[in-house]
Amino acid sequence: GGGRRRGIPTPFGTTFIEKETGGIGALGDIGCYSLDMVLNAIGYPKPLTVTGYKSDFFGKNPKSYPGHPEYAEKFGVDDFAAAFIRLEGGVILDFRIAWAMNLDTPGDTILMGTEGGLRIPSTECWNGSIGGPMTIYHEVGGAQVETKIPVMNTNGNVFDMKIRSFLDAIKTGGTAPIPSSQILYNQAIIDGIAKSAELGREVTIEIPEI
Repeated sequence: GGGRRRGIPTPFGTTFIEKETGGIGALGDIGCYSLDMVLNAIGYPKPLTVTGYKSDFFGKNPKSYPGHPEYAEKFGVDDFAAAFIRLEGGVILDFRIAWAMNLDTPGDTILMGTEGGLRIPSTECWNGSIGGPMTIYHEVGGAQVETKIPVMNTNGNVFDMKIRSFLDAIKTGGTAPIPSSQILYNQAIIDGIAKSAELGREVTIEIPEI
């Protein structure tokens, strides 16, 4: 997961926090990036079921908006979400995301596999970055070892690069840089978390046909 200690997005008004215009809060705004990061690391398996939770304790508190306490009355989305997600292949995912919380981070991203593990330092991955070198935990010659993966610096604007790769695919008739299945899985999980939170129970994740 990921999140912000205090980061409800209201610098330009209330578009992000009103139900009519935002639709969904931290879960959709920054949660999609955290989900994409971890799902990409494990090959983007198909999601099956999810048990989700959402809250709005900070969003509805006037103290969260210095200078604009009236924003609290307009808050109609989530400022925190958590979920237990089941994926194909017997994979489970424990997910948390927040616009506001009384911690500096909900923790690093941790992958626990049968042949090794991976730790990705707490990150604002929506900015195209991670919190530091990643660590692989594995066995070599019968010894438990840790291997550091250095952070590679990206030359240029990450968002410009994303748009460029998409336009290149259109121009050359090539494949899209991001498979449509990944987009569908990501958004279907978010939709499932929201539905589960509203129903108060586990739900089956529905993947739309395209």
